Amino acid sequence: MSMAIHLPWRWMVGKSYNMSLNNKDVPIVWVEKDDDLVKWCDHFAALPVIAVDTEFIRRTTFYPITGLIQISEGEHAVLVDPLAISNWQPLIDLMTNQSVVKVFHACSEDLEVFDRLLGVVPSPFYDTQVAEAYVSGQWSLSYVKLILAYKNIEIAKDETRSDWLKRPLTEAQKRYAALDVIHLIDVYHTQMDALDKKNMLAWALEDGAAIIHQYRLNSDPEQNWFNVKSAWRLNPKSLTLLRLLFVWRDKTARAEDVPKGQVIKDRTLWAIAKFFPDNHNALSRTEEMTGRQHRLYGEHILETVALVKELSQDEYQLALDMPLPSQAGELSKAIKAFVVEKAKGLGIAPEAALKKKQLDPIVRHLFLGEALTLIPPTMTGWRKAEIIEPILERFAKA
Repeated sequence: MSMAIHLPWRWMVGKSYNMSLNNKDVPIVWVEKDDDLVKWCDHFAALPVIAVDTEFIRRTTFYPITGLIQISEGEHAVLVDPLAISNWQPLIDLMTNQSVVKVFHACSEDLEVFDRLLGVVPSPFYDTQVAEAYVSGQWSLSYVKLILAYKNIEIAKDETRSDWLKRPLTEAQKRYAALDVIHLIDVYHTQMDALDKKNMLAWALEDGAAIIHQYRLNSDPEQNWFNVKSAWRLNPKSLTLLRLLFVWRDKTARAEDVPKGQVIKDRTLWAIAKFFPDNHNALSRTEEMTGRQHRLYGEHILETVALVKELSQDEYQLALDMPLPSQAGELSKAIKAFVVEKAKGLGIAPEAALKKKQLDPIVRHLFLGEALTLIPPTMTGWRKAEIIEPILERFAKA
């Protein structure tokens, strides 16, 4: 059931008015003053759980530009205008308040928004999309389908591509933004009851921790440069050049606040690493190298090429693992089928039981005899006992 909280009128700080949200009269509060933000954050800080969402734009920038922050306890939709607020400390305190659970739906992009705007990641948080994989076995369920399933309410997503930086926002935009949070508290409580009955609450929370873990990895170029397509084909010397250029490209994109591909594309980095162009003429002929990129970054790229050429072999990057041979395909298919049956028995989504990235090291271990390192939080916890160990026992070579 939703939390019935009735605030006296003196608490209705900010520009407030009632709007009918799917036959429910809900006060929508527009917060654009620092003092109003303080009062609402104090109100939310006294509650055990709140729903949170963001609207942002990222078309020609590296970082998301926050257009709106929505917060609700189930009775009010508070819309915070990031273009007007100057003191963010009250919201920082709320987002890091360990006594208040922050409920999101599909929160990975929202984490980046808060990290960029506030310098913190909301904690503790709960993701209704993640939880639904354990409640009903549906993977990556959309918000629209979630609310339809739980509340029998149809929500139109007609403002998805709105310009959230334009002021004033239209009433349609405000209604759309309010609907993104007003029903989440009801969903949260219903999911919590279901997860508790299935003894899977800890499982869903583990996956929440994994989202933060993956977000941190994705934010660190040193942890993902080797994911460039076909990087495994490069020799150690070329891999060294690829890593240095990949890290430089990331720092440059952040400094200039432009998409990484605008600095230079992955395939161009790979081609440079493969062929080692050592002069401007050769560099200009590299795959998809534009004149602008050559003009702005050519000198640095050539300096990096020259630097790697001066390194000794013991300073090179280690070679990457080759993809699994085609003969391992049957084993991989058999493990996937096994996981589907395990997930069916548990009543959860197969993708929640074991993702593709988690499958590969297991197959490599069983097929090639490579050491299996269980990296938290994605392959430890409940998965280790319920999924990974049964796989190893079932498919271990006699």
